[in-house]
Amino acid sequence: MKQRIRIHKAEPNTGVLNYSHLLDAPAGKHGFVEAKKGHLYFEDGTRARFLGFNVAARSNTPDHETADRMAERFASMGVNIIRLHAADAPVGEEPGSWSSCKEAPLLDYASGTSRKFNPDGLDRFDYFAAKLKEKGIYLHIDLIVARKFEEGDGMEYPGGAPSCIKRYCLYNQRMIELQKEYAKELLCHVNPYTGLALIDDPAVVTIQINNEDTAIKGNMGDDAGEEMKPYRAEVQERFNDFLLMKYHTREHLEEAWTKDGCCALGEEEDPARGTVRGIEGSFYQPVSDPEGEWDAPEGPARYADFMEFGIYMNRKFYQDMKDYIHFLGAKVPVVTSNLIAGAADVYGHTDGDLMENNSYFNHPLLPVENNTYLVAGPMEYVSTNPLTMQTGVGSAATTLLSLGSLAIVKGKPFMLSEWNEYGEHPFHSTAFVQMAAYACLNDWDGLILYNHHTSENWDDQPADEILNVFDVYNDPAVICQWGFMVSVFLKGLVSVAKNCVDVVYTQNDLKTLPLFHAMPTTFFPYITSMRNVFLDGGDKYQGNADIAVNAGFLNGADLSDAEHGVYYAWSEYRDAFRCYKEENRLENAVKDTKEIQPGVHLGEKALVFDRIRETSGNGDYRTFAEIMDSAMKEWGILPEDTGYVEGRLISDTKEIVFDPDHARFSIHTPYCGYFSGAPEEEISLSDKICVEAENERITLALIAKDEIKMDGASEYILTAMGTTGMDETTFGKGPELMGIPFAAVEFKGKLYAETLEGCIRVKAENAKLEVLNPIGEVIAEMNGEKTGDEIRFAMDGSVPGIQYRLVVGE
Repeated sequence: MKQRIRIHKAEPNTGVLNYSHLLDAPAGKHGFVEAKKGHLYFEDGTRARFLGFNVAARSNTPDHETADRMAERFASMGVNIIRLHAADAPVGEEPGSWSSCKEAPLLDYASGTSRKFNPDGLDRFDYFAAKLKEKGIYLHIDLIVARKFEEGDGMEYPGGAPSCIKRYCLYNQRMIELQKEYAKELLCHVNPYTGLALIDDPAVVTIQINNEDTAIKGNMGDDAGEEMKPYRAEVQERFNDFLLMKYHTREHLEEAWTKDGCCALGEEEDPARGTVRGIEGSFYQPVSDPEGEWDAPEGPARYADFMEFGIYMNRKFYQDMKDYIHFLGAKVPVVTSNLIAGAADVYGHTDGDLMENNSYFNHPLLPVENNTYLVAGPMEYVSTNPLTMQTGVGSAATTLLSLGSLAIVKGKPFMLSEWNEYGEHPFHSTAFVQMAAYACLNDWDGLILYNHHTSENWDDQPADEILNVFDVYNDPAVICQWGFMVSVFLKGLVSVAKNCVDVVYTQNDLKTLPLFHAMPTTFFPYITSMRNVFLDGGDKYQGNADIAVNAGFLNGADLSDAEHGVYYAWSEYRDAFRCYKEENRLENAVKDTKEIQPGVHLGEKALVFDRIRETSGNGDYRTFAEIMDSAMKEWGILPEDTGYVEGRLISDTKEIVFDPDHARFSIHTPYCGYFSGAPEEEISLSDKICVEAENERITLALIAKDEIKMDGASEYILTAMGTTGMDETTFGKGPELMGIPFAAVEFKGKLYAETLEGCIRVKAENAKLEVLNPIGEVIAEMNGEKTGDEIRFAMDGSVPGIQYRLVVGE
């Protein structure tokens, strides 16, 4: 039953929903965070894991009362990290907008430059950081995100540069100087409330050089307005200088870019005149078929050289900035950037001490009109099959885990610094716990959800309306599951995978990107742990994973030293320029194997696909998963009842089951029980507790108080919700863009959550059930009926609560 509820962004949790016991205040008491053994640790050797929120733009400079209230609220939720994100944003007039507040921005844009701090804004920023630290909440600091460069900044070209520009800040020397200046002023300024500069404060987890940026982001066209023409010309000039350095003359370049009489270099293009065009792109690294048309706009030769150039520019910039930050005195890991999803782009960001990525599902198109959002779908996450993720709307349907996993690198800690499944679909609670569970399985180090709120005041956003879908402070699907999520992730209540898969890239692989490059991430991280390996000294893999899978963009990786190797190739050549065919690699790999189906060979150590294009089809990877599952079981890596079983993805720990064909996701461990999706006749959450739900969709989360094992507990916290959102939201037909139909979702009405209808069954002599509001206050007590050896609580959905305290006695 739909019931209206309210969730205030600044009211602290109480009672059993107070998770502040998960924090160890003050932040920094265990020493500085270090990156070692592929994870984050504190100086005293304690493993460090983080789960928290972004607070963006104007929310970085709250007034002191708001800072006090928000720190208390976050602590009561068990939040142990806040990303102070986009504090450099320009000033905006609209309350709640993605901009700095006019009253106290961090940067004093009114001075005509972006080089000075506003004293009031800096004081607020310092006070907020100090209050978070006091509560045991760590800080993620980013540098350049939304800064608007003013003409008074001493720019090389007239007109300044707008907020949130991408790519050019990695190229232009004056912008680089200004970034270093900002880093020094922000990080080395002593906070009067802590007595420490950020550079010396162990409450800081990491320093991020920039946000969602890369040398190959955007395109070579008119992507940022008239004032950016000189900056675009500079990128063009740099690329042409790179080509001259590599080829020396146009004639040599023309020869390299010619294949079978077809030349990819236009007659008007000459690197000496700076007229050779780069590769067009967008928010992600564009794809390029290694067997595609030679003279296509993103043809193999042009693409290969631009990726090589982009890697060089990324690494040049990030290594310089990292060195500078360490020169300032940084004692914590430095991260390069996030939102990286292609092989060249990921490799170009590996100079950081840890890796980060951003991952979204049902992300609306921008700009937003009033409270109407355009979204492809929207799609229900619990029924989105990762093994068919690349069909239809492509990256818009990419699952959170699949997209995020593209940036995991062996030997480096990993965090998702931004992620969300936005609530345009009325049932969207699955994604949040699913992400936390798979982060445990893959042994990640942090998850930072975007975005808690965008406001400088504690009382200026409603508790009973969603006015901005990007702010999750009152999204029941997030907030009412947060305690379960934070317990699961920070306490490791879902087990780490028993096995590990390495996806192996050669240096040649970095110069192309097949359309279906994400195939491994649609399967492996759902059943075991997965990481990426980039070979720098030759093509031979020498790692220690249970399975090494070559990325296979080009035909070169040598996996002969792997425990088990999986071989395929999207191209018959070793190189992107199609000069050198590799006729022996796959042929040698099939020795001592048997053909288990046409073109697929399996042996004691190797699985070989002769024609991976046929196996991958049009992005439907279920055949690949079936074959891979059979091989892993033949090798004794997966038990028979795990892996890919009748369409279900079952972790090698047997704790996580994802059944997208039937819209079901579940977790069963000694410490927690979870179910989300289309209800079965009886949903077992533990040996003692099961639920019968009449809702069309239901999410159920059960955990024992204080995170102890459930079989010995007498007190539990249960969450039960169906659909959520605004009760008058409309779903209309939007435009068709790029051949993709979009929906127009308009949020109207008041906040609601659908309550459980059915019954809760408890095996016990006696039991008490209390219905809680979202901050843990008791709003009703339910009477149970004794039937045999169990007590049944009939739930008609009439009480407006979706969280419960269950006390069980013998």
